[in-house]
Amino acid sequence: MRWIGWLLLCGCFHMAYVLRLSAGVLREPLAVEFALSASSFGLMSSMVFYAYTLLQIPSGVLADTRGVRSTVACGMALAGAGSLLFASARSLPALFLGRALMGVGVAGIFVCAMKFLAENFERERFATLSGATSFVGNAGGIVAQAPLAMLVGALAWRGAFLSLGAVCLALAVLSALFLPAGRSGGISSTELRAGVRTILRTRGMYFTGLNYLANQSCFLALSGTWGVSYLRAVHGIDQAPSYMTLMVVGVMAGAVAAGRISDGARSRRRPLRLFAAAHALCWGALPLSGSALSLPVLAGTLFSLGFFAGALVLPWSMAKEMNPPAFTGVAIALLNTAAFLAVAVLTSLMGVVLDAAAGLSVEAAWRAVLLLPFGVSILGLWGAFASPETFPGA
Repeated sequence: MRWIGWLLLCGCFHMAYVLRLSAGVLREPLAVEFALSASSFGLMSSMVFYAYTLLQIPSGVLADTRGVRSTVACGMALAGAGSLLFASARSLPALFLGRALMGVGVAGIFVCAMKFLAENFERERFATLSGATSFVGNAGGIVAQAPLAMLVGALAWRGAFLSLGAVCLALAVLSALFLPAGRSGGISSTELRAGVRTILRTRGMYFTGLNYLANQSCFLALSGTWGVSYLRAVHGIDQAPSYMTLMVVGVMAGAVAAGRISDGARSRRRPLRLFAAAHALCWGALPLSGSALSLPVLAGTLFSLGFFAGALVLPWSMAKEMNPPAFTGVAIALLNTAAFLAVAVLTSLMGVVLDAAAGLSVEAAWRAVLLLPFGVSILGLWGAFASPETFPGA
């Protein structure tokens, strides 16, 4: 049953990625229908991340107290409702609310998946299985690029999100029927408060969290919202969603590689530092090179951006290893709270900078925009070098 449960959670996590990264292919149809500026589009896209952020700690509490099954089933039902509302929106408030409700619905999926792994699999396999979970989830990012663009072309954007909503509701039913109840439910509110205080007093969580939020915010801001627009504006690439798929494939491969390398080397910190340094170098290449990047080099850079962002699986293991086992869900939820607040803020700020740079050339405007994630990646590098070693027995 643990393998069935894991596969079902991977399916839900896959769908969560589709919804989170789905805005990137919608800028043109939504701009036409709702007259959205770059700032407004960035804010609309980031609503899923703001909602996701606000619900991280409550989701971690639910995972640790109510169990995985009810948290995931209710969450996927809410995500389905948000997709259907988004598809039927006739006004900006309804559009924004639908996007936010998607974020509310998928907020607990990742935390529940990590909680499930911690409860049902050996700790020496946690990083490897976390990487495999991330691999399946990030495949949803591939679906959110060229395949979703084709679905939007075939059914229009409203029909596409009606279909996504139906898939979410089906996953909610399957989760209620087949996920095990889990071992949670015996944690009192007093114990929970004590656990949160313990996590917040763990100094290493702050440095590990800084690295994690840098990985997540840079990757998701570009792949989920601004990447397609950037490639079309600066590099003149019509098939931009296909190029953004390289970034998603990269993070899938990187997540598996980082987990395997970490478990094999019996170290979290060393591979985290290596990946963070390469991650920052790749981000520097985009604003500093501009349109001078040839298409093959650009493709390789996008893949590398994703691959080295795949180290995001290591902070999950580190949060688990730095804190009491009973509070794995809350510990990872706190990491996600910081990370997805950073995603939402960075996504919005990139839109603000793009509007403010309207008087510049296209290349200069996008250089200003891309300096933001480059700076964030430098902060992530600092966080990696300040993080403690947490591998069991190291």
